[in-house]
Amino acid sequence: MATVNPWSRFKQLLPRAARYIVTIQSVQTDGTSLATRRDGEVVRLKGTPVEAGKKAWVEGQQIIGEAPDLPSATQYV
Repeated sequence: MATVNPWSRFKQLLPRAARYIVTIQSVQTDGTSLATRRDGEVVRLKGTPVEAGKKAWVEGQQIIGEAPDLPSATQYV
């Protein structure tokens, strides 16, 4: 039975984990990849669907696909 609680219904629309973009440094033989986050931190992620040198979407600790290589900028206000 579906819930009628508005808050519960709203929470179902939200993504379960944060999604962000990384640059893949290397693909490992154990099914993981080493990647660099935007802040410079190197992380080990599950999955190998994106080759080294490309950008990838990450949700939680799982690579979910290739991301477009668009320019980015940081502005401080």
